[in-house]
Amino acid sequence: MEEIHDRVVREIVSHLNNKSFDIYINPGQEKNAGIGDNYPDVVMTEKGRNTVKFILEVETEDSVTKDEAINQWKKYTSEINATFYLVVPAALLNKAKELCQRENINSRYATYSISGSALTFDFQ
Repeated sequence: MEEIHDRVVREIVSHLNNKSFDIYINPGQEKNAGIGDNYPDVVMTEKGRNTVKFILEVETEDSVTKDEAINQWKKYTSEINATFYLVVPAALLNKAKELCQRENINSRYATYSISGSALTFDFQ
């Protein structure tokens, strides 16, 4: 699943607005762009500035869990002043929404689908 996770992290960049934002990624265990001791998968700052506007956390089929919600999503939303996007497999969108609602996590959502070698995104 780590292979899928890192592919999604790398490929989502081409779907984001890089005209208004500088985009940094932290695939796998890489720590390229931190906010305090947090390293979300994708960090978007205002172009040419250090002001974080959006953070995106990519999950796979096996990581949309209560544990992840409490230990990572909630931590990010409470410690980072930015809009939080949870990026999940399309089939797990409802589960992710339920977890966020149950744990009182303020999130926006994006989904991805993989068909053969094609990877598609849908931002809610």
